Amino acid sequence: MPQDPVIHLLQPENQLEIDLLHSPECRSGFHWGKPRPGHPEGLVLLHIREVLDNIDEQELTLKDRHDLRIVAIAHDTFKIEQEQLSHVGITVHHGHLAAHFLSHWDVSSRVKDIVYWHDEAYYCWKMARLGMEKDALNRLNRLYDRLKDNWSFFEAFFNADTLTGDKDPAPLDWLKDCLPKVREHRVLSH
Repeated sequence: MPQDPVIHLLQPENQLEIDLLHSPECRSGFHWGKPRPGHPEGLVLLHIREVLDNIDEQELTLKDRHDLRIVAIAHDTFKIEQEQLSHVGITVHHGHLAAHFLSHWDVSSRVKDIVYWHDEAYYCWKMARLGMEKDALNRLNRLYDRLKDNWSFFEAFFNADTLTGDKDPAPLDWLKDCLPKVREHRVLSH
């Protein structure tokens, strides 16, 4: 019997990962995507592999590593559903769809929270680049307030996700520079 290419590529480490990788919802999402800016690898499946490799490079507790692997598997897997819903006029972020999917699985609330908000720091950075620094920092403050008990976990995933493909690493430096202001809830004004 030939080896399953998804299992072979992603190398699940526990039963939860195996079950997620076999779920029909994840299977359809893994094969979505074409090469595009930020994702020259195209398929979500290949992006997940890159994120998992970046997680392997970090010094993490076993629990954090386990949870980050689940975040990696789920975080972009519902881009296919986001695209399908957009064709019928429904706007919903793929992270929100993925977090909803995970609500039916035995995963921690911090995993679901990071999946739900995984792109938010990037959107804050984009706002800042467009000249909306105060709004970007206010939005980042709200994200920090939501995730502050799991902020280092969020940062670990944000690093693993951002350092893939040909993504611009500038959001990582921006976030690092903003964190003192965010932790003190100081917002710059123009």
